Amino acid sequence: MSNDGDSQISEKWQEIKSQRVRIKLTDGTIFRGKVNLNSEAVPADRMSDFFMKGVCPFVVLFDVTAQGRNSLFIINKNHILWITPDD
Repeated sequence: MSNDGDSQISEKWQEIKSQRVRIKLTDGTIFRGKVNLNSEAVPADRMSDFFMKGVCPFVVLFDVTAQGRNSLFIINKNHILWITPDD
């Protein structure tokens, strides 16, 4: 038995292209984690393209170490003061 819905969903997923970053929010909070540059409809080659040309108003930051465990944060782009690669 085949489920056509599952095959359509899997075709929409793209390979994860993660970039480790540091993000400072307007309230002074600093996060360190990873963003997926391929999470927009059009994949980005550079981090600047992801933030400047992306249409989604939110960024998913994953692999964030907070309080001794890995966490995931969804951050509104309007609250980002700066972002830099964190190699």
